[in-house]
Amino acid sequence: MSVSYCNSYVQIELFEESELFEKIIRYSNKHFFEQYHLSSSVLILDDGERFKKDYLINWAYHASLQEEKSDLDMLLSHTHLPIRIKILKKNDILQRVKISLRVVGLNQVILTLEKKNALAKRYLKSLFGFYCDFECENEVHLRAKGEDFWKHIINLISSKVIHNVLIEFDYKGFKGETFGSSFLTEDERNLRECYIQLQSRFDDDFKSVKKRYLNLVRIYHPDNVYGENETIVQDYHDRFTKINEAYEVIKKSQKAFLQA
Repeated sequence: MSVSYCNSYVQIELFEESELFEKIIRYSNKHFFEQYHLSSSVLILDDGERFKKDYLINWAYHASLQEEKSDLDMLLSHTHLPIRIKILKKNDILQRVKISLRVVGLNQVILTLEKKNALAKRYLKSLFGFYCDFECENEVHLRAKGEDFWKHIINLISSKVIHNVLIEFDYKGFKGETFGSSFLTEDERNLRECYIQLQSRFDDDFKSVKKRYLNLVRIYHPDNVYGENETIVQDYHDRFTKINEAYEVIKKSQKAFLQA
């Protein structure tokens, strides 16, 4: 299920005969008198008691794992408009999203969506919760720590359909960064370790590395834990320092490469 704003109405998409479908139809039949049942949707036109619409949208929004408060506020600001309940058949797969996984260093995993899909991304964040470090564009960065982490990976592989999205997990494309090759010099090893600090691969372009660097700087800036206990503050300070040092090393390497 998903909730969105579509120009002249607020839309709720859900599958026919699902548990949520039956609950929402019961609620609409009980509380909304001005409605029209079509072959593929139910159109609710009531606007006299808007709080009922607000309740329905709020409930559907959270049931669909949507999280951004700004999105919910925007939807609630439009409940004076009709609500369209779009009914999807069981075999209606509207979108396909392939998710690839790559390991960066020992304790970092990056899940990459081949294209933007808010529902798939929310599902990943919901599934991994505690393990999520941050997100950017089509990526979700995870801390691969704890004995349950790889159980979550297995659960992800076994999950295929989330609401109206078909998720294809690219386990054949599993990638990782390895080190210790005898032909690498010490400087080359240090450089690759700097890429790990920035949760990147050695063959990533500098633009994407810089983007991850800026995200990490925002996350681990010591001001974010001002007033916390000394251990936490020191951890953030150390991580912040390493991130900046790694970025400077990579930036110098890129500059030397371009000048060569």
